[in-house]
Amino acid sequence: MGTFIEDNCEFVEWSRTLIENCSDFSCNHDKDIENFFKDDFENYTNQLLGKSYGFVKTNTSLELVAAFTVSNSMLPVSSLPKSIRNKINRPIPNVKRNSQYPAVLVGQLAVFDSFAGKHIGDEILSFIKGWFIDPLNKTGCRYIIVDAANNEKVIDFYQRNGFKFIFENITEEIEYMKLNLEPEYKRTRLMYFDLIILKS
Repeated sequence: MGTFIEDNCEFVEWSRTLIENCSDFSCNHDKDIENFFKDDFENYTNQLLGKSYGFVKTNTSLELVAAFTVSNSMLPVSSLPKSIRNKINRPIPNVKRNSQYPAVLVGQLAVFDSFAGKHIGDEILSFIKGWFIDPLNKTGCRYIIVDAANNEKVIDFYQRNGFKFIFENITEEIEYMKLNLEPEYKRTRLMYFDLIILKS
């Protein structure tokens, strides 16, 4: 027996046609994400800034289960503080170390209300990890990066799935990003997952 999405869902490219042919969906804990997957995703797709995908439960009426958006990114280690640069470089052989490493950014991730509480978010992260180490993947990708909402539930979710903070503390992150705000107003935290863990 597989996971919920393996056993019950079809993987699809997110589109206006898909939304129109499926039952309505909601994401009441985060209306910004709901609005993104109902409307804004088209702008990102058309401007080649991100590509959205989803999982559909196929039964008598098509139900939208979850969605996520990915885009090309990088981890620019040369500009990071020395302690962080050393931490990221350590697992990489000396001859392969570089000033930056290829990554994929998970820009949005949502499990819709009708399917909350089934650990589908964990399954999606596992799916994305497997997708980018698949031998048929068209590009090299060492890391998955997220700019996670800075609240305990979201941070715990990513840490449970093996993600680590790029910066040890939020003050260091603010300084690096040259943001003019106090730590309590920083709404997100940069986190990463090293895909090499799954290749070894």
